[in-house]
Amino acid sequence: MPSGLIIQDGKITKYLLIYQPQSDKSRYLALAGYNLDNWELLKNDIINAVEGSEIAKATPSDWGTQFEVKSEWSGPSGRLIKVITIWQQDEETEFVRFITLYPDKSREN
Repeated sequence: MPSGLIIQDGKITKYLLIYQPQSDKSRYLALAGYNLDNWELLKNDIINAVEGSEIAKATPSDWGTQFEVKSEWSGPSGRLIKVITIWQQDEETEFVRFITLYPDKSREN
């Protein structure tokens, strides 16, 4: 992954860790022990896991390049989670911003 990874706090506190009627991620993350009380830990764990992972797929978009990264780590509960994160590097920027994550069902035991 390129350096300069950015995750907006609201992506964690207002989206990932809040129940969503469609494409909910909060329940999966709760299994690993993540909640609003430790959201900063989730943010750091995502960045640390992605920095050590290879890009699974890079796709050009109208705004830049999107990256798909498969990674895994143990959450606060000790449970291993396997996720796919989506990132985007906008044209003419050096930063890569976090878009979303979802469980990597292809890597379940």
